[in-house]
Amino acid sequence: MRSLKASFLLIGPWEDRLQELGAHIASDLQQAWHWIQESHYDVVALSVTLILGKKFEDFYNYIRETHPATQFIAIVPPDFSSHQLAKLHEHYSFFRVMTSYQDADLESHLFSALEESSQRKQDEHLALLIREQTAQLKRLQIELEERVQKRTRYLTEARRKLFLTNSRIEGFKQALMAVHQANSVAEIEQLLNDSLAASVQTSWIRIFFHPQDEMFVKQVQSQLTFTQFQVPLFRQHEKMGSIIFLRPPEHPFNRDESDFLNRVGEAVALALDRIQKLQESEALKEQWEATFNSMSDPVVLIDANYDIIQWNKALNERLKAQERESSSRKCYQVLYNREAPCPGCNRGHNFRVQSKSSSPRSFEVYSQSVVLESEKPSVFVNLYHDITDQIKMERQILESAKMAELGTIGSSIAHELNNPLGGILSFTQLIKMDMKPDHPLYADIVEMEAGVQRCKEIVQNLLGFARASSVDVEGDVSLKDVAIRALKIVELQTKSQGIDVKLHFPGQDVLVKGHLNMLAQALKNVLQNSLDHLTEKSRLTKGFRGVLDIEIQVQPESATILIKDNGLQEKNTNHPIGLSVPVASQILRDHEAELTFEVGPGQENLAKISFSRLVLRS
Repeated sequence: MRSLKASFLLIGPWEDRLQELGAHIASDLQQAWHWIQESHYDVVALSVTLILGKKFEDFYNYIRETHPATQFIAIVPPDFSSHQLAKLHEHYSFFRVMTSYQDADLESHLFSALEESSQRKQDEHLALLIREQTAQLKRLQIELEERVQKRTRYLTEARRKLFLTNSRIEGFKQALMAVHQANSVAEIEQLLNDSLAASVQTSWIRIFFHPQDEMFVKQVQSQLTFTQFQVPLFRQHEKMGSIIFLRPPEHPFNRDESDFLNRVGEAVALALDRIQKLQESEALKEQWEATFNSMSDPVVLIDANYDIIQWNKALNERLKAQERESSSRKCYQVLYNREAPCPGCNRGHNFRVQSKSSSPRSFEVYSQSVVLESEKPSVFVNLYHDITDQIKMERQILESAKMAELGTIGSSIAHELNNPLGGILSFTQLIKMDMKPDHPLYADIVEMEAGVQRCKEIVQNLLGFARASSVDVEGDVSLKDVAIRALKIVELQTKSQGIDVKLHFPGQDVLVKGHLNMLAQALKNVLQNSLDHLTEKSRLTKGFRGVLDIEIQVQPESATILIKDNGLQEKNTNHPIGLSVPVASQILRDHEAELTFEVGPGQENLAKISFSRLVLRS
């Protein structure tokens, strides 16, 4: 049954398991033709036989017209003509060519094609957005030019009239300067009243937005004895308010004064428009800066010479420290302590880099070129996302999968070896019983018995580690047994890496209530975390000698297991990176124990497991 939505359309004898990935599998091109008319697919995969068919070109053109971002994958036999394949690729443009339907990297190819399709969709969307923004900017530019031309005509006429009335020139100049220097409506009113009081004899000037201006005019007419002159204020032919000039009733406004005040009103309208646009620009700037600085990852704007032009708050501290050491603001010096551009730097595209320090960090860099000025080179907006912990987590996930598989295999092997070992041990003991101590081969038989016992102990440890927790019975468990069992599981790693293991156990057993296998697994996970520290530091430091110290401390009503290592320090002791630590913490909490991490007095990593539920000896 075909799912409602899928990203992949596979035509031919594909495996049914691919439907779990969200794929529709069509038996032939005709069936696929019906499906593409009902749904859109991001990836289409089919054989070269179908591509050579007559119906494929119509099929291909239909998909390109309706869904241009769709990627095609071709199945081409190894003996197919390379020349003919090149012609097909030139004509149809395949994203990937495989040799069989059971290609080992099939899923990787499908998801790579899906990523390419998504990228192309994003590119098309971005191109459409840019075209729309460009058209809008052109409209705004034309509109602004028209407004500037109109205002220029008004100002030219005002200057001509002001030239005829020298008595008002200085006042009008002062009024204009006052209006354009003002930053608020109240300031415009005060400055205009001061500058026009001598030339126009105004007693009071008020500015109101619509519709309060009409209400104020009616109130003056009904309650006050003033001569008033109302000048409407427009923005883009839309009335936004009025400026009202008032003076004593015995001095009405004549025609020249009305024309003069109309020109003043035009200047005030421009000033109000400027103030509103300035406020909007400041608000937009604050929003942009808030968004820019809210990003937790460093975001920088760099030029063609790798100099940092602008940065967000995530980079403030690093830039201040760099200014104390050097005046250079090269991105590779500030971010990665390098003297030359980073290897693999590919500005304008996404890439990965690594810092050059004692504890290198890996970064995913998202870079986008931006043209600020047409006559100057492009600048680049780079976002640096730290993926060091992500890479480490991916490695640990892979290692955990390996360990899980190894546990399954080890359990099977242990079961197969257990019975033969029991028989060998029985026969060895029978031979030993029948042999006198002074026999020449007696020492060899004793050594054989000891070797079989060691093998049997290893097998029992494997069986205990792999056994399901539901089979393990709660009882009195020795912390010394738990530590020894966990250590034997990781013993191969410590020996292969040359790690010195030091044990400090008390003379008497310390017993707790719990499950031996589960506690051993929890302690093994903590030991694995310490081994990861040692492995990472040995990789970075030549000649490093790792030391792993395990100590059991006993208090009157509690006991503590301390695991110390001199490996690479944990970046955050409250939240260690890895999958093994949360599992161990949960197991220990189930046993009323607490797992904490800290840095020891010698700067070593210290893991502390505290048990509060001890079994008292009778």
